[in-house]
Amino acid sequence: MKPLSSQDYYFSIVAALKQKNVPPGGEAMMEAILAAFPSVSGKVVDFGCNTGWISRRVARAFPQAEVIGVDENPAIIEVAREVARREDSTAIFSCVDTAALPGVISQADVIICGGSAAFFEQPLDLYRMVAKCLRPGGLLMDCHYVYDADAPPSLRQEEKETFGLGWMPDGLDDIVSVHEDAGLSVGKIKRLPRFHFEDSAAARLARDILHTVPKMQELAAAMAKRRRLISKLAHHRHPYLLIARAGEQIVAEGVTHRKRAEAPMAFEAVTSNRRVSVRRPNAARCSFWMEAARAVGLRSAYS
Repeated sequence: MKPLSSQDYYFSIVAALKQKNVPPGGEAMMEAILAAFPSVSGKVVDFGCNTGWISRRVARAFPQAEVIGVDENPAIIEVAREVARREDSTAIFSCVDTAALPGVISQADVIICGGSAAFFEQPLDLYRMVAKCLRPGGLLMDCHYVYDADAPPSLRQEEKETFGLGWMPDGLDDIVSVHEDAGLSVGKIKRLPRFHFEDSAAARLARDILHTVPKMQELAAAMAKRRRLISKLAHHRHPYLLIARAGEQIVAEGVTHRKRAEAPMAFEAVTSNRRVSVRRPNAARCSFWMEAARAVGLRSAYS
């Protein structure tokens, strides 16, 4: 039997224990997503939905919307369906290979990526695929961790190996640039406070019980290792929510990426401690975030 990759092993733990998956930032990120939601009665897709916590929250908050959670891991999807039935959620879940997604999902009003982009090696291909699934003017709500410039490289490498991460962007500007290259116009960025994942009494009890079962001791040790790593990482990163729009009118009219960058477009950067509205200057290939940073003298603070 082929050994599991670190990514597959991580998801096998999540599925086996039916863990509640949370986006970067946890509950605070979920609240930010819901607060930014448009008045929608159409199609909402939770891409890389994991066990479906985001899907169910959105379906509960917006009962008029059609909420679809998609993931390519069948065990994860079975857990999502089971929990949805138990909670009487209207969210539906489908196991879909990522490459085939544009043939299954189209004209989505909103797509949510609750941290799933980190598990893909080729982010540009991923976001181009996401853009194809959105209707013109549809929104992408994309959640990421952005690391401090002095975050220890060894710690980030350990995270990559433990969770099987693919893309590890080099700062916020890298994320924005990939969105733009994929034809998505980033319109709002929100930085949340550092997120310290709570190690609940129930989680500790579960690990203690697993330690008493010989065949489960390896699993319990892996869970404890993940918790310790997450606790270390929390001191070196901030959760970010990026909201991007697909199919702007000037794109539909055949304007190139360079021309789109030159077009005046208002952006709002929202952080945990200030709100700044800026208008993009007429400078091709110059990302919004670096321009916003220059405008308010925050380059070092948000690099």
